[in-house]
Amino acid sequence: MSINNVVFTEGAGFPFQLAQDEKVLYTSPTTRQPLAIKSKAAFGKTNIQCDDGRVYVTNKRFVYVTDTQGDINAFSIDLNLAGLLQFSHEIKSPWFGANYWQFLFFSAKEPAIASDGFAKEMWYEGTLQFNNGGLFEFIEALNKVITDIHQNRDIDDELPRYSA
Repeated sequence: MSINNVVFTEGAGFPFQLAQDEKVLYTSPTTRQPLAIKSKAAFGKTNIQCDDGRVYVTNKRFVYVTDTQGDINAFSIDLNLAGLLQFSHEIKSPWFGANYWQFLFFSAKEPAIASDGFAKEMWYEGTLQFNNGGLFEFIEALNKVITDIHQNRDIDDELPRYSA
């Protein structure tokens, strides 16, 4: 099962299909990143666990692809819809164990594709643990994408250089 419409591809390149103008900005160094997503509601509990997977950040979305074992095959968040999802995130550094990324989002009713696969109008909390490093590079790429999407939305593409 895939959550949020990750289309898989075979062969060289990335394991999922990129949009025409989408570029990968970050790929985790290993597949040793466990993912957990759970609902915050008292009723209709959702608990998703993946033991290992690879993390990707593109200029449009965050994508997690399960490697060998998990409740889902893939998970993605369209960062263009981060405002609608009331998406927030932070780094957690426990005294013992690996650093991890914690995120929170609201499954909006409309548009349905924003939180496809989740019960609507509920809060969800996720954690992504980085067992082999890469957390800070991941956060840097993710923050750059979120900033570009929300603060630089109306900036046009760079114009071609004039020649003399």
